[in-house]
Amino acid sequence: FIGISLGVAVLIIVMSVMNGFRSELIDKIVGFNAHITVQPYDKPINKDKLNNKNLELISNELIFSNSGEAMIIKDNNLKGILLRGYQSQDFKKSKIFNKKFYIENNNILLNNYISIGRELSFTLNLKVGDDITLMSSAGVETIVGSLPKQKTFLVSSIFESGLSDFDNNIAFINLETLENFFNLNVGDRNLEIYLKNPSKIELMKSNTLSIL
Repeated sequence: FIGISLGVAVLIIVMSVMNGFRSELIDKIVGFNAHITVQPYDKPINKDKLNNKNLELISNELIFSNSGEAMIIKDNNLKGILLRGYQSQDFKKSKIFNKKFYIENNNILLNNYISIGRELSFTLNLKVGDDITLMSSAGVETIVGSLPKQKTFLVSSIFESGLSDFDNNIAFINLETLENFFNLNVGDRNLEIYLKNPSKIELMKSNTLSIL
């Protein structure tokens, strides 16, 4: 009887720990990624369709974003990074902006400002107020040919998601600044959808595609 009781108790404890770990992991990942991301392939996303009542019923937030790969240059150090661009007013509405993610400052994304992860700040020895240079994968035409774009950004904030891969490889900048940096158009923007009920994501995804 004692052996069975101990076995059941251990099983309950292990299941509780695993369920808690799963919930915490999902919460952190979803905090940095939308439930649904709609990308424009052959035509831009029609903003007029975003006022659809059916879309409002299933979503909490609709946010436009874009991204691109760049190289950080700091002193003699080079580091590849994924830049994600948001408009300042949209960034404040997202879970990314939640104060629990930030350990230093949480300024909105202004032009030429960049928000980096804590692991990246350790890797490159950066702090709020430092300047860093980014090299774009997009080129600019000069008299000597095409050269990569370079731009200086001010570190305005440092975040900590709890996931080292995010903190070391992702940074946030202003959406218009990102588009200029990578030679992107407004029509290239992605639509991020944050659902009210993420557990039914497959059904919600089908409804979203039928609307857009």
